[in-house]
Amino acid sequence: MNVFTYKNGFFLTILLFSIECFGQNKDFQVSKLTNSSEVSLLTVGRSDEEIYQNFGHTAIRIKDSILGWDLVYNYGTFSDDDGFVGKFVKGKLLYYESIDNYPDFEQMYRDENRSINEQKLDLSQEQKQLLFERLTVNAREENKYYKYDFLFDNCSTRPRNILLSLFKTKNFKPDIDDNSSYRELIDRNVTNEWLDFGMDLLIGVPTDAKAKYGRTFLPIELMQLCDSAIVDGKKLVKSNELILDTIPENQPKKWFSPTMFFWILFVVLLIIQVRTGFFSTNKITQVVYFTILGLFGWLFIFMWFFTEHLTTKWNLNILWAMPLNIPIIYFMLKKEIPNWAHGYVKFYRILLIILVIGWYINPQTYHNAVMPLILICILFTSTLLRVPNSVDFKKRMFK
Repeated sequence: MNVFTYKNGFFLTILLFSIECFGQNKDFQVSKLTNSSEVSLLTVGRSDEEIYQNFGHTAIRIKDSILGWDLVYNYGTFSDDDGFVGKFVKGKLLYYESIDNYPDFEQMYRDENRSINEQKLDLSQEQKQLLFERLTVNAREENKYYKYDFLFDNCSTRPRNILLSLFKTKNFKPDIDDNSSYRELIDRNVTNEWLDFGMDLLIGVPTDAKAKYGRTFLPIELMQLCDSAIVDGKKLVKSNELILDTIPENQPKKWFSPTMFFWILFVVLLIIQVRTGFFSTNKITQVVYFTILGLFGWLFIFMWFFTEHLTTKWNLNILWAMPLNIPIIYFMLKKEIPNWAHGYVKFYRILLIILVIGWYINPQTYHNAVMPLILICILFTSTLLRVPNSVDFKKRMFK
């Protein structure tokens, strides 16, 4: 194993050195693959350890036993230096293509206890060479970087595009997931319900569109699509083999979901108000609650207008987590509340009621935990408004 690793490491070093040295030479010729070469699509299973591991991974393997190469072309490489978090939030994070030895690639995912499926592809020698050249040229320093987009330009869509570009005709078997929305596909892969809740809050209407072919932003969906693909009149995949399995682990059952938490919170607040009328005389709780929602509203505005993410635009969560809660809600603490502040609260309550009534016709799918949050909003807006008495009704009737 050590001799094999060193041998591959030597050839990989030569390959990378050639790419670097001749990177500026547009006429540089990539080495010729032999007839023993094989091309495979590698699909790495998902994991719950890190957020970026929740959705799996895709890479392309090119193996040539005569040349002694066993290389993995990986579009999922990124650096956690130089302001990673800030760039990711703003949608300006750069990913890049790297070239690894397959043994090192496999060992990394073995350590992470993640599976690897290998689909051996039925390509002509000419197609293998063309793919090898494109992948190698794309790994040059001036070509390898790209601006990562979670749905439309990632470690799965890049291999998909470069692989399928080899063929003139492409036909895919219809799949049940073609009718799933991007949001549904994301939800299915995020098993941590609190993380799923947070992601649902940040992504907007674009993710509620039917994914169709775009479902292949997920590696497992790309694997399934390739299994059914007929390209230039023949099957793309010769075989699909699980070459690295996972070791079963005991996962603790998580029952305390955000939906359960917020429903319990709503019921408790409602009981307190019905039995004691506490929130009608004490407005601090409402102000704190609406301040938190206002902060979320401004976060949604930031992600919509001041980042380059496509998925966070048109986020209709701002209809209940209103940015205008800050600073307007603070006027409700005054002894003499301005009429316009009362008008805002009335409008806000009407909007919230409409959201509840139109829950299933909203163009954006809200997380289930949002419903009790909206009901808490309705409860608190009602306590901020004075309840009309008989004198008020007489004034309205005889005015």
